[in-house]
Amino acid sequence: MAVYDNMNVSYQASLAPTLLEGYLQRKALENVQPNLGYLQDAEQIEQPKNNGKHVIFFRYTELPAVTKPLYEGITPDGQKLEETSFSVMTKNYGAHMEYTDELDLWHVDKKTDAMSERLNRQAQLSIDTVGRDQIMAGLNVMYPGTNTSRATLTKNDILTYAIVKKVVRNLKKKGAQPFSDGFFHAKIDHDTYYDLTQDDHWNDVSTYQSDERVQKYELGNIYKVKFFEVDNGKVFADEEYLFDNVASISVSSANRETRTLTYTGTISEDQARALTGKLVYFNFTKSSTAYKALVCIERVYVDDKKIVLRWMPADAASGTLSAMSITPSGGATSGDEVHATIIYGTKAFGMVSLGNAKKPNIQIIVKPLGSSGSNDPLNQRGTIAWKVPFFACAVLQDDFICRIEHGVSD
Repeated sequence: MAVYDNMNVSYQASLAPTLLEGYLQRKALENVQPNLGYLQDAEQIEQPKNNGKHVIFFRYTELPAVTKPLYEGITPDGQKLEETSFSVMTKNYGAHMEYTDELDLWHVDKKTDAMSERLNRQAQLSIDTVGRDQIMAGLNVMYPGTNTSRATLTKNDILTYAIVKKVVRNLKKKGAQPFSDGFFHAKIDHDTYYDLTQDDHWNDVSTYQSDERVQKYELGNIYKVKFFEVDNGKVFADEEYLFDNVASISVSSANRETRTLTYTGTISEDQARALTGKLVYFNFTKSSTAYKALVCIERVYVDDKKIVLRWMPADAASGTLSAMSITPSGGATSGDEVHATIIYGTKAFGMVSLGNAKKPNIQIIVKPLGSSGSNDPLNQRGTIAWKVPFFACAVLQDDFICRIEHGVSD
């Protein structure tokens, strides 16, 4: 029986996949979570057991100032923690890479490391992008200049000191707190970084921070906001379909109290999963005026034909609504790219943790040569895969995060 020596451990060939999985698992934990650009400041939440496909997040209401003095010997009424719960669907993500018997996989060589490195990078990019789309689906959005919607933006409506300062003012007014470094944080892409460095108020990180204290991805600051660069910046472009070849969903009624829409037609379970967490337009008419409001879909009930929104648009809070539908959020009518920058304080958003070595929520799965049985009669093919089961991310406090939609210069 063949015995190999690898990673300073002697083992039988039949045990190799288990040991290799352990090695690759450690590499994944070391390389994926620390490199999540958008999710760097996320609150870590463990996926509860026996919780089905959804995880419950909570928003807490801040307590008001106490201005009434205490009366002698009289204890005032107690206070209750006011909270709003909302559910987020957890979803599974993963991919695999095949190898053949030409690769002696059980020796951790350059090829094995190359496969591992690319799978880890794919896992990191995938989870970070999924998380990005969720924290971009917040209620608070602002636009540069006089723009009041995404549709009117052009490449000239770039991110500037003026809009950053305005966002900070609004975050402070709503009770958002800066991080321990004294700054609010922001995530920008490469094109936005190019524009910001042209602003007279830009302070490069090299001018105020020593090398050993620079945070990962930190670029510089403007008016109490530190900016961090991401590779997978969010760009809003024209979308023709909500899912598959469905361009719109008709809505027959809306319940403001429960934020629930009743839709017509049929949505499959897979299509419901695709819709959940998506930023869309809720279109409706009120008093002969047409409205188009950005909303986030929190949950879809296939059997009951219900769609629950994360929030109900302010314009829909009263009056009789008609001609209701859901359509893709789309881009700008100019055809120019619309980029998104987020500025936020502490405890603004959370994610289901990827775990640790004792309890990982990112899995590395190795299927050895011949494990496919009769589908691989000559033991020629095997696979390495990454999988993140039950992942979710969500904005925890809408008041603590703001999305700026803007253009970028040529």
